[in-house]
Amino acid sequence: MSIRKRMSKKTESGVTYQVSFSYKDYETGEKKCHTKSGFLSVEDAQLYEDKMKEELSYQHQVLKKYKITIDELFHEWMKMEAEFQYQDNTIIDYKNRYKKHIQKRLGDRLVSDMDYKAFQQYFNENEKIGLSTNFKLKKILNGLMNFAIKCGYCTMNPIPLIYVSGIDNSRVHLNKVYQEQDFNMIVAELLHKDTHLYNVFAVALYIGRYTGLRISEVFALTRDDFNFESQTICVSKKVVYANLKKNELYVQHQMKTKASKSMIPFHKNLQKIMKKWMNYHPYSYVISDSQGKLVNPKQMEFTLWSISKEKNIHFHYHMLRHTLATKLVNNGADLKSAQEIMRHANISTTMNIYTHVNEENKLNALYIAFPEEKIE
Repeated sequence: MSIRKRMSKKTESGVTYQVSFSYKDYETGEKKCHTKSGFLSVEDAQLYEDKMKEELSYQHQVLKKYKITIDELFHEWMKMEAEFQYQDNTIIDYKNRYKKHIQKRLGDRLVSDMDYKAFQQYFNENEKIGLSTNFKLKKILNGLMNFAIKCGYCTMNPIPLIYVSGIDNSRVHLNKVYQEQDFNMIVAELLHKDTHLYNVFAVALYIGRYTGLRISEVFALTRDDFNFESQTICVSKKVVYANLKKNELYVQHQMKTKASKSMIPFHKNLQKIMKKWMNYHPYSYVISDSQGKLVNPKQMEFTLWSISKEKNIHFHYHMLRHTLATKLVNNGADLKSAQEIMRHANISTTMNIYTHVNEENKLNALYIAFPEEKIE
């Protein structure tokens, strides 16, 4: 029998029941035995046995029916699900990371062979690459294995259990909020070079400064998006540019989140800059080359990196977004308004990611709670 009665001093009845049955490992062909004790009734033991036999039977059907590799699974995932679920820049990034870090080492492996041990070994061997890269690879493999479960190629996804290590190249010690003198120095350097492209970059920085728009959103703006009468800017599109050549750049209307599409306030300082720029720059795209064609944001990112290195300062484009969010909150803007200006899908993002409260703010907050008083 597969269910046996066992004597026990720990139960009131003095007995427990044990489930024990043999089965064939459908991957190796090896005969194995599954045993579990401690059931208080025959009924509980029987229910457990039925459940386990059903799971093992299902696993057998999966393994017997499908022999798909990680590489085949990845391409199927991209075609059937990921390309409809993720934005174009994300898709390009996933494909590049898969090709560079995953395909060569795991591509030929069968999905049915990839258990916790196999994936953990893969990440253990990645300890000499960047920690952030490993976290992104884990995210890719997690989506891949969830897709495999949906398709019935495997029965479980071990990726959430994986421990990730690697070299921490993050620059958390560096401030994410720029200094005014650094911003002015960067803009002055761009304008001093006095070329069309560098003037374009200076305008892009001013737009980012007063709007907090992401770089891909700024580079997709057209003249019609700026409404001087209503003092609003329409944000509804972005440039897709990851790993694309200049003639391959294109604009898409699928944004990061639903909240990303919005009408945002048009600051008067920026209005003055844009009126002057539009009188000089006649093209539809306000950030474009001398022929009115799209510019790759990577060009500006590299230029900012070069100037920052030369001037020995810390500055990159995304600091404009961080800084605006921080200024909004630290200068008394209500959180709902800050959220809508930043176009965050959740207000927690406004608070937890982009609001960097300095030590003086913390001290002031403490004095608000406990005003200074004379202590005898």
